This record gives sequence, structure tokens and C-alpha cells, in this order.
Amino acid sequence: MKEFTSVMKSEAITVVNSTNTAVAVGSGSLPVYATPMMIALMEEATCNAVAPLLEEGETTVGTKISVSHDKASGTGTTVTAHAALEEVDGRRLIFSVSAKDSDGNIIGKGEIERFVVLSDKFMKRVNG
Repeated sequence: MKEFTSVMKSEAITVVNSTNTAVAVGSGSLPVYATPMMIALMEEATCNAVAPLLEEGETTVGTKISVSHDKASGTGTTVTAHAALEEVDGRRLIFSVSAKDSDGNIIGKGEIERFVVLSDKFMKRVNG
């Protein structure tokens, strides 16, 4: 991984629709933006933020998530997840994350930890 010299930031955007609601993904019974989908969007933003630092053959894997989902979002709402790489400790990366709705309200926030791994080596371990 290239040297970490400043806060790396990025975002990811989606629109709440019938495929990413709690009822659709099995995390609840209401047609509102699903918590697992919000977390996935936040993780996408973390991957986007760190991408410029990765060397050939490197990727990151999620290892720890501490996120609150503070406000419901209905179908048609645009949700934007923001991630900022705040700390690098060897291969361990710490991101602050948040998600906002189309009105600018924070719907979720927290911290995500990822580790830098070599893709081939990692998959060899996974597949035995």
C-alpha cells in the first residue's frame, strides 16, 4: 500500500427502491431503506476512498463495523454514504462513515475497519 499522507475521502450513492428495502432483503417487514444496504453503501464508500492507495494485487476486506441507523428513508430517497480514511496502522484501516438522505439529514453514522490483503494469497487461504 502506498503511504498514507492525508485523509482520503469518497462517497457512494443509491436511490431507495424495491430491491434495497428491509422487506426485500429480509432485515425487516417495512418498505424502508434496509440497514444492511446502508452498511453496504458505506463499505462501498470506504473502498472508493482507499482505492488510490492500493498497489497491484492488493484489496481490502471488512473486519469490523460499528454503525447506527438513525433515520428511516422511504422509496425514492437518494442516499449518499461518505467515508473518510482517518487512520492507518500497518495494514489496518479505520474509516469514519456517515449516510445522508436527499434532504441532507444524517440517517446513519459510525466507524468501519478494513484490512489490506493480497488478493491471491487471501483467496488461497479461503479456498484451502
